[in-house]
Amino acid sequence: MSNDSVITRRDSALRAASTPLVAAVLAADAAGRGSFRPQDVRFYFLLFMNWMGEDHRRPEVDLELTQVRRTLLTLATGGMAAGGAGRRPTWGLTAEGVTRLVEALCDPRAVRPFEHVLLVATVAQTYADIIAARVEGGHARRVRQHLDARRLLRAERRRLSDALDAMEARRDAGPALSARARESLAAGLDPVAAAAALEAGGMPYQLHPMRPYREVVAGLPAALARLELTEGHQRRARRLFAPLADDLRGRVAILAALEAELGA
Repeated sequence: MSNDSVITRRDSALRAASTPLVAAVLAADAAGRGSFRPQDVRFYFLLFMNWMGEDHRRPEVDLELTQVRRTLLTLATGGMAAGGAGRRPTWGLTAEGVTRLVEALCDPRAVRPFEHVLLVATVAQTYADIIAARVEGGHARRVRQHLDARRLLRAERRRLSDALDAMEARRDAGPALSARARESLAAGLDPVAAAAALEAGGMPYQLHPMRPYREVVAGLPAALARLELTEGHQRRARRLFAPLADDLRGRVAILAALEAELGA
C-alpha cells in the first residue's frame, strides 16, 4: 500500500513529503500515547526534515496546520483516527490507523528519495517497540512484521543495484556508440541511417516505444544530429552516466553496510 493511498491522496502538494508526514503522524501518536494535536504532527514533520538535511536542500518545504487537519480528517473518514472535537481538539490513531500507516511507511515497493529510505529504516529499527505498544494482538504482530529495518534496506539495495547495472551499461556503451557512429558517417551514411545502424546493433535506449532513436536524430538540425551521434554519446557517458553510477554505487555500499550492522 503506497503512502499516497493512505494519507495524501487528497493533497498532491504533500506527495513528495509523504514519508516524513506519515512518520510524523505515527511519532505524534506514539509520543502522546494516542492524544496529540495538529501542532505535534507539524513539529515532528519539521524535525524529520531537519534530520534528513532537507531543511537546507528544500527550505521552501513546510507543513501548514491546515494540511495536517485535512490529513487527520482523511484518516478519520477511513476509520484510522478519531478526535477533532472542541476548541483545542486532540486526535489519536486507531489500531487500524497505526497498522495501515506503518504498512505505508514501510512498503518495500515504494520508490523514495535516498534520505527518506534512511529515515524509515532508522525509525523501524529504533521505535518499533514504542509504535507496536500502541496496538494489541494481531495489529501488534503486523506492526512488528513491517517495522523490519533489514528488509527495508535489502529491498532498496536490490532496487538501486539494478539501477546501477543499467547506468553502468550506459556508461560503458557511450565510447563504443560514438566510435560506431563515426565509422558509419565516414562510410557515407547520413545521420538518420547512422542512428538506425546503432539501433540495429543494440544500444541502451529505453524510450524506443515512445520515439525510436532514429526519429530523434531525424528531428534534429544536421549539425546537431552529427554532434549527437559522435560527441553526444561519449560526453554523456563521461559527464553524466559515470558520475551517476558512482553515486549509485556509493548508495548501494551504504545500504549494504547498514544491513550488515543489523546482522544476518
